[in-house]
Amino acid sequence: MTEAKPARPGLMLLEDALAALLATVQAVPEAEEVATFDADGRVLAQDLVSALDVPGHDNTSMDGYAVRVADLKAAAGGALPVSQRIPAGHFGPALQPGTVARIFTGAPVPSGADAVVMQEDAEVAGEADGQPLVRFRTLPEAGQWIRRQGEDVRRGEVVLTKGTKLGPAELGLAASMGFAHLSVTRRVRVALFSTGDELVMPGDVPPEQMKPGAIYN
Repeated sequence: MTEAKPARPGLMLLEDALAALLATVQAVPEAEEVATFDADGRVLAQDLVSALDVPGHDNTSMDGYAVRVADLKAAAGGALPVSQRIPAGHFGPALQPGTVARIFTGAPVPSGADAVVMQEDAEVAGEADGQPLVRFRTLPEAGQWIRRQGEDVRRGEVVLTKGTKLGPAELGLAASMGFAHLSVTRRVRVALFSTGDELVMPGDVPPEQMKPGAIYN
């Protein structure tokens, strides 16, 4: 390890100078509100608390069929009718006993269903009374391919803490909680100044009139 060089007479060691400067540093107390997608690189001024569950309801993580496991066991490999179709963003009625529901990724799982079978493990086997019949190649376990309400975030949970530097991941999380604006600390104001008799501001003196030894600032 390289030893620090001793300071020249009358000068302070770099480490001591930095320590002296940092000892006087204070956090910026003022906060301001900015649009979430304008907050990249800013520092959060207060804890961010979720006002909702994520997901907001039990939903499916696969395209497939919402089923009742007991019905599939009772069918013993036989086909079951499709009683409803549930796209993402729509709630379906309770699942009728002895039937399945066609369901798509992100759609709410209907009450009465306790598993989802992905479409690759199912095949259409004709129809009866105007309803498609579906046969399943696997017997799912209860809860299969279901994302439970609040599985990612619970309502009232602190999702980002005060002092967090915000980047794309944090902003995406905040947006998924419904936050359009965020409270962030005010940016630090920085002032720069130069000194010296030789300095001349650009525009004050044309080049041909510059005094010997003068330079533009």
